Amino acid sequence: MDYFGEIIEGLKYAMPAAVTGYTTYYFLNRFYRYEERKQLLKAKADLKKHALPVRLQAYERLALFLERISPAKLVQHVKPANEDKHQYEMTLVLQIQSEFEHNLSQQIYVSGKCWDVIVTTKNAMLMFIKQTSEDTSVKTATDLKNRLLERSANDEVPTKIGLSFIRNEVNELL
Repeated sequence: MDYFGEIIEGLKYAMPAAVTGYTTYYFLNRFYRYEERKQLLKAKADLKKHALPVRLQAYERLALFLERISPAKLVQHVKPANEDKHQYEMTLVLQIQSEFEHNLSQQIYVSGKCWDVIVTTKNAMLMFIKQTSEDTSVKTATDLKNRLLERSANDEVPTKIGLSFIRNEVNELL
């Protein structure tokens, strides 16, 4: 019985020490996790603060891209070399492709949905030019240029839809 009494006497001292040790461990662990989360949130906030101007520049560049490939601006900057409508159509297509390739890196700064809209808008513009070129009333490069301008004034041009999407996304970002 004396041996059992010594064990109980030892537990009287060990139990409070164990409870105190566990409580200290628990609260210190929570404190360190809280501090870690706080530092992570601060790092994310700093990253966002520095990334926002870069993201806005990407949206600006993509808006400029869409403006440059709009029919009115495109035919203003790309003059027909001769009256061959097919050659002029190819020149316009190559100009759009060149502008697009110049802005490919912007996709890493914008949302996936925005990039999909940009690619879709570019492809829609290529179809817009192709369909206009296939119009039977279009015989020359000058006719193609004039018909593109006429259609852009009367129809919903794909670049307007793309620009509207960019504006909405930037408004949500700000």
